[in-house]
Amino acid sequence: MTRARHVLGTAIRIIAIFFSLGIALYALSFLVARERMFPPPLANSFHARPWSIYPHALFGSIALVLGSVQFWRNLPYGHPTLHRTLGKIYVVVVIGTGTAGLYMSFFSYGGAVTHAGFGLLALSVLTTTAIAYVQIRRRNVAVHREWMLRSFALIFAAVTLRIELPLLIIVFHDFAPAYAIVSWLCWIPNLVLAEVYVRKSRAANSTPLAARPRSPEIVHDFIA
Repeated sequence: MTRARHVLGTAIRIIAIFFSLGIALYALSFLVARERMFPPPLANSFHARPWSIYPHALFGSIALVLGSVQFWRNLPYGHPTLHRTLGKIYVVVVIGTGTAGLYMSFFSYGGAVTHAGFGLLALSVLTTTAIAYVQIRRRNVAVHREWMLRSFALIFAAVTLRIELPLLIIVFHDFAPAYAIVSWLCWIPNLVLAEVYVRKSRAANSTPLAARPRSPEIVHDFIA
């Protein structure tokens, strides 16, 4: 059973890195291709606010890549200094992409539904990442990892959005309803799955959360 979980976990990490790299490269192409890369219904809004879409694409791409490698099985334990450095960069770029995304949500295509969907996504990304950072500063490694998982699940919305949106357009034969739905669908299931994983991991460990080892050496390396 342990081996099966290990294999499954490794497969999930590889898939997450693969999609994260692919979408990160796609998002970075905004900075090069510009005119050709914007979906037609969104082009006017994006062109009107380049100071928000380009930082959002740049910082979001970095967050996707860093987040996907931070959860690689032995990185925090085998390379704590690297884990600490990448973690700090992740926090900074998440603040950048989350802030830009929150601003963009007020002008998102589709009206109040998409404003609320993308706005709550941005606020959730900023909140979960802030809590994760506070927890590691308090030396609560286990709690920190849980909140970082929630944070990355929300960042991974960049991937799920681009998978779900074409499928929804096929179903509805129209961009507008598909975009309204995906503004919520791209992140809520991600967060739910992350929460299920967190709770199952807690249940699998009979030791109370507060009593789990905190790996002081790793914590010191992270916050030093």
